Amino acid sequence: MPQAQGAMRSVWDGVYTSAQADKGKALFGDNCAKCHGGTLDGNDEIPALKGSHFMADWESQTAAELINRVHTTMPMDDPGKLSTPSATSVVAYLLQQNGIPAGNSELTDLTASQARIDAQKPGS
Repeated sequence: MPQAQGAMRSVWDGVYTSAQADKGKALFGDNCAKCHGGTLDGNDEIPALKGSHFMADWESQTAAELINRVHTTMPMDDPGKLSTPSATSVVAYLLQQNGIPAGNSELTDLTASQARIDAQKPGS
């Protein structure tokens, strides 16, 4: 039986590009900041999108699962407004803002499904 292409890896392995995160920052500003805040710190009952609590919430899930959450449930007042590619760019920005380093390849549907979110850099 053939194995699935590509092995699971950590987001710490550089799964998005800086340019992709820059695109995500603009999309975040236009679609997400009104609730989550421009600094991603959340407000009232709106959760923060950076920091140890956010990373712990997504621990061991894949980047694809986070992209799907953004795509299907956000923004709260217009779920699904962001296309999957736009949601992917927003997730690249969220990873960047959580101290996850950029790499040389863009985050895509395939690589996102193989990118595990680790709150801490493996081996650190």
